[in-house]
Amino acid sequence: MDIKDLLIFKTLAQQKNITKTAEQLNYVQSNVTARIKKLEETLGTKLFYRHPRGVSLTGKGRILLKKAEQILLLINETEKMIQDDDEPNGSLSLGTNETTAATRLPQLLVTYNKQYPKVELSLRVALTHELIADVLDYKLDGAFVLGPIHDQQLQAIPVFQEELVIVSKSTALTEWHTRNVLTRPCCPYKGKLDQWLETQGYRPDRIIEFGTLESIIHCVQAGLGMAIIPKSLVLKQFAEKDITIHSLPEPNQMINLFFIYRKDTYLDKAYLAFLEFLQT
Repeated sequence: MDIKDLLIFKTLAQQKNITKTAEQLNYVQSNVTARIKKLEETLGTKLFYRHPRGVSLTGKGRILLKKAEQILLLINETEKMIQDDDEPNGSLSLGTNETTAATRLPQLLVTYNKQYPKVELSLRVALTHELIADVLDYKLDGAFVLGPIHDQQLQAIPVFQEELVIVSKSTALTEWHTRNVLTRPCCPYKGKLDQWLETQGYRPDRIIEFGTLESIIHCVQAGLGMAIIPKSLVLKQFAEKDITIHSLPEPNQMINLFFIYRKDTYLDKAYLAFLEFLQT
């Protein structure tokens, strides 16, 4: 067993498909298949179930995956420790939600990149619960997520506070009880809107889900319903749209954004420099 075998094994466990694994690692498919077969022979056990849709881990495979992730993480951190010098370098894999990616992060990342050009930044945009899972699974070095954060394995740094607003085509509050609520699957803001509507005694006709905030805004503009989104996003990207912005009262008005990372993460100079950027 060597490091390349573990990397191939981990990638296949994540992709669940030999073709995708080969493409990601820039290998030929036969090489991936041969290395996995050799690994199974070396360990004397089956690591994957093969089926028409791809592959899935066996019980022994799940055990090896957990250990492989720990070994690969340890190797990566060891390399960072040895290669770490006075000038920040290396890579940072970060995650964020759609709103923060559109409003808060661009200028921060551009400024950081100009100051530390040897650091390679990558960004994944996803939902908060997905980002938390990726940080816990060592798939991301850190992520910007909505709080509160309860997991004891995570360090959470408060970085931004966002004001939530309701957007609609109509300016009359009395019409809202007959409107639709436009949202996204697993929308982190919808709970705030539900709380406020309940206090007002409003019951929208239906909940309609969309894939992106932009599509929601277009439908709000067309009069299909109302939505709740951060005010910073409305002012930055949708200020000229034919929509009305309505303020929410406390305690439903504000949400807190945190930067999270695992407490056992090795903080090299690139990471420490990034954390300094967040706190200045």
